[in-house]
Amino acid sequence: MDISYYDRFSKIYDLFSPKWYYHKARYHAIQQLDLKEGQTILNMPCGTGQNLEYFQQYLNDTGRIIGIDLSEGMLKKAKKKVENNNWQNVELHEADATNINAPWLSKNIEQPVRVDAVLCDLGLSGFPQWQGIIDNMLDILKPNGIIVIMDWYIPIPSLTSSIVKWIGKGEVDRPLYQYLESRVTDFELHDSFNRGGVFVAKGIKKYPNEK
Repeated sequence: MDISYYDRFSKIYDLFSPKWYYHKARYHAIQQLDLKEGQTILNMPCGTGQNLEYFQQYLNDTGRIIGIDLSEGMLKKAKKKVENNNWQNVELHEADATNINAPWLSKNIEQPVRVDAVLCDLGLSGFPQWQGIIDNMLDILKPNGIIVIMDWYIPIPSLTSSIVKWIGKGEVDRPLYQYLESRVTDFELHDSFNRGGVFVAKGIKKYPNEK
């Protein structure tokens, strides 16, 4: 992953990926998290912080929002949104997604954290070792915690897939939601967003003895 590209891209990211373009998918994804006041949500990658205002509609500046991204440029944009809105429940961390697991949380989060929900949006299509990242996110979740993935899935090459790959520097044919389905219970899929190119998948963390 070329982090320098995302650092440069961060300067115009909100123009190339405006709120209206992903609004329906993003609104639905965050609705699926079933957030309640006082809960903790982990968002990775958090990018420029476009999800934050959606989270706050449910949390109302309570609980904890933990945003993680490897791009310093993206995080600077996110931090600016936090400062401008005076959000007190947001903490942002610069870290590699492949290293985020339960021990990382224990080491890098000041207070003990119980993660109620995880949102991975528009990142797994670009992350290496994406299966391991999904597994780690499930390990971080509390029992019966909710994980939601929002991303692109275009299995047949097209002009749209080429443009998305060029801009996002990721892959659009990874079986992300198919893998998630094998790892969770109560799996739900909605794949009609952005003319069928963007999906939102939800699952509940299995208990250790569940198959």
